[in-house]
Amino acid sequence: MTGKQLTLSFSAEQNGSAHDRPSIVVIDHHPLWRSCLARILRAEFQEFAILEIETAHHWDSIVGKDISLVALNTGSSIVTDERVLENLAYLRRSLREGYIVLLTEIDESAITDAMIFELSKYGVTGYIAASASVEIALAAFRLVMAGGVYFPRSVIMGCSDWTPVSPENIVALHPAATMIGMAPPEPPAIANTACAVFTERERQVMASLLRGLSNKVIASELNLSQNTVKSHISHIMRKLHATNRTEAVVLSQHAGPVTNGGL
Repeated sequence: MTGKQLTLSFSAEQNGSAHDRPSIVVIDHHPLWRSCLARILRAEFQEFAILEIETAHHWDSIVGKDISLVALNTGSSIVTDERVLENLAYLRRSLREGYIVLLTEIDESAITDAMIFELSKYGVTGYIAASASVEIALAAFRLVMAGGVYFPRSVIMGCSDWTPVSPENIVALHPAATMIGMAPPEPPAIANTACAVFTERERQVMASLLRGLSNKVIASELNLSQNTVKSHISHIMRKLHATNRTEAVVLSQHAGPVTNGGL
């Protein structure tokens, strides 16, 4: 088989069967890094077609694809740099459905809660630092595609006993079929959550939400019924002015919850 034939065979394998499958798009202007990540994702997410483009403005080459997630490499740029935000705005206009995750070389300690809140306005539901292991990166992708968020830098301000979202406690959720292909939630509106008062049990449930746990697992860990867990989540959402649990997680990262000592 000639080199030309080999190239054609690889192209057919990569793209020919991808037409009817949901896709994950890797955007990185470094061919080597882009190809390495794409190869890892192809091995791990075999039910998805893995597409590669150099920049967000090459989106026209994949128009019409069913996009479930976009991984945008921002390199060494600050995640809220004007160029990055312009790319995110372009993606948000072009991406009818699907989630956005950033890949960054910036140290997590340099990414503030204010930056995360700014990113959430563009529909970003997570970022993965270059220092993360492959296992953590894959778990983060699964979490986001299951409808969760992954912001490892963020913690709940003023709650020293809360469990932060971090590589040590991220829960690797398998993609929920009902979530894949759905439009990402609208960015949460800015609300005054600094004075929200939570019971001790609500704080425990919130910590579990930050870990990406399902209602069933939360109920098991806290020895509660699933109906009770749902009730606590409803109270948390009301206090944070959130319309869904993903918004509640995002907004909680900008709140300073205070316990009233109750359960």
